[in-house]
Amino acid sequence: MYKKIFIICISLIFSLVSFELFLKFSPFEYGVSPVVYDKKIGMWHKKNFENHVIRECYRTKYIFDNKGLPVNIDRYDKSKKDVILLGDSFIEALMVENENIIHNSLSKEFQNKYNFMNYGLSGSSPIQQFVILKDKVDLNNTKHIIQFINLEGDLLDADRKNLDFLARPKVHVEFESLEKYSILFPRKKMIYDDITDFLGNYQVFFFLKKSLYYLRDNIIGSTNKIIVEKIKKKKKLDLSKNWLNLKGSLYQINKLIKANDIKIKYIVIIKSINNENSLTLKEFFIEKNIDFIFLNELVKKMNLKLESFKCDGHWNDSAHKNIAKIIKTMNLID
Repeated sequence: MYKKIFIICISLIFSLVSFELFLKFSPFEYGVSPVVYDKKIGMWHKKNFENHVIRECYRTKYIFDNKGLPVNIDRYDKSKKDVILLGDSFIEALMVENENIIHNSLSKEFQNKYNFMNYGLSGSSPIQQFVILKDKVDLNNTKHIIQFINLEGDLLDADRKNLDFLARPKVHVEFESLEKYSILFPRKKMIYDDITDFLGNYQVFFFLKKSLYYLRDNIIGSTNKIIVEKIKKKKKLDLSKNWLNLKGSLYQINKLIKANDIKIKYIVIIKSINNENSLTLKEFFIEKNIDFIFLNELVKKMNLKLESFKCDGHWNDSAHKNIAKIIKTMNLID
């Protein structure tokens, strides 16, 4: 009996090792996970880590520093002020060559005048970014905070029930009003997270993850898929809770910044494809005296393009450079 169990275990280990080597040295390579469990956010980048992110249309090396941030092309200088960037995977931008990611493109545009620090995190929205700002960013040397919003996606993510049950746990902030809220921290670390973090160091992780997502999307069904179908059929969605959580997060970010003794300038850069959503957010920002710009409008005005990778829609190197040019031309950082 014990001999059979031992043989089965050895066979499984041998199979996994063989499959791992096959994935690593084959066209099916996908890289390893760039994140680990984080008790405050749910997940955060691995520190002092480098690897490749691999998809059908790119194979790019990414590097994180000792804070888990995409590395800067210039060494951190305490004598210079910090510029903090917040956003999702479009700002994190592991698929973009490091020297061209928005923080490094800005560093080149401003000739290394500031320390540009990229706190972008894939899968985050202003809700998680509020907690990132509270718990991971040192505001003492900060002069500017620039937050990028993908309005339609962030609006859907603002309701906790729309979070993917297969994704890593995320911190969530639930608002009763703009002033009253509760931070729902991620569940405590479980053995599942230890296993996920361990498997995340190997190629097999993404293969297993893709298999689970295929099972969810084609057999179980997903919340996001249902939402998309409702949108396609032009069914009216009740987004009142989403709007409250989204506005509340932005309001509290602005409040947190203003409460700091040091004068910090805060601006929100918005990407939106829905005029009604754009108008709603514009009216809110004007009412609360929060600086903002709409990226879509400026791109047209300046005759620039925001090109994307064909395989996943993320901004490519050219887009990051152009956004840095817009920020410089519009004097958003002085």
